[in-house]
Amino acid sequence: MKSNLDIVKECDNFPYYAPGNSEDYEQLLSSLWLFFLPDDPMPHGFIVDSVARKMPWTTDFKVIPSPRKEVHLLRSNKDDWQEHRTQAIDSLLDEAIAKKVFSGLNRKRGELWPIVGAEFDVHIDRAAISYLGIIGRGVHMTAYTRSPTGFKFWIPQRNLNKKTYPGMLDNTVAGGVASGETPFSCLIREAAEEAEVAELVRAGAGAAGTVSWLNISDEKAGGDAGLMNPGVLYVYDLEVSDNLVLKPVDNDIHAFHLLSEVEVSEAMARGEFKPACACVILDFFVRHSLISPDTEKDYVEIVSRLHRKLPFDTSH
Repeated sequence: MKSNLDIVKECDNFPYYAPGNSEDYEQLLSSLWLFFLPDDPMPHGFIVDSVARKMPWTTDFKVIPSPRKEVHLLRSNKDDWQEHRTQAIDSLLDEAIAKKVFSGLNRKRGELWPIVGAEFDVHIDRAAISYLGIIGRGVHMTAYTRSPTGFKFWIPQRNLNKKTYPGMLDNTVAGGVASGETPFSCLIREAAEEAEVAELVRAGAGAAGTVSWLNISDEKAGGDAGLMNPGVLYVYDLEVSDNLVLKPVDNDIHAFHLLSEVEVSEAMARGEFKPACACVILDFFVRHSLISPDTEKDYVEIVSRLHRKLPFDTSH
């Protein structure tokens, strides 16, 4: 059975710098390539060595192997060069897919995500975000009700045939924030698609902070293992009446379950939740004092690692 700290570490699994014990951190960091945008001195992604060496880089990119490993997206000579940088990334993705360079990258998702912190609008297909190690943003909502015995949570089980984390438990409403969306507009869209509760969410959901991590992917994520995944989730809560019954309305969800605090805790300990979703639940537990420093010996590290400071700009 996993401890609460084990659960957080499964998601936030990039090593931390620790004086006197920094070998793993420094070795991994030195192996990564930094991804840069035009006219911007700050990096926006971590590219793993295998991707940097296999990627069929086009003339829109400059690869610098030393003294520091860097990949730069270049500006063009056109006045409207900024508008064409998304196209440059898209053409690179087309080339990688056509040449079947990466086993986990065989098609586009058709959903553009913004490159967070960029000084101009530039976007990337969701399928490729991990290959450039760019921050992915999502919005996750926890719907709950109160009973005489404590909180109960509406927990969806992912479709058994999903490519990523099939059959695992999730948060009530969850999805990636696409280009042109705000976190709340994304939440409304997902609420309509997944459970037909858009108006309920619009009227009652409240922002409750963020959860962030730096993750090294494994095979459950559905793509190539070992990729860098810095992530931010905008967290929302929604208290619902005890007579509400949620049912799936699309193919992403197998079923909804109404689970008690104890049942949710036990499911997390058994590893039944998607890792990021378990972190959102733990964050809820902390905020509502279901986990406290009096009962959890790893409280400080858990709270700290639920809100990791990322190495890239998170403004939008």
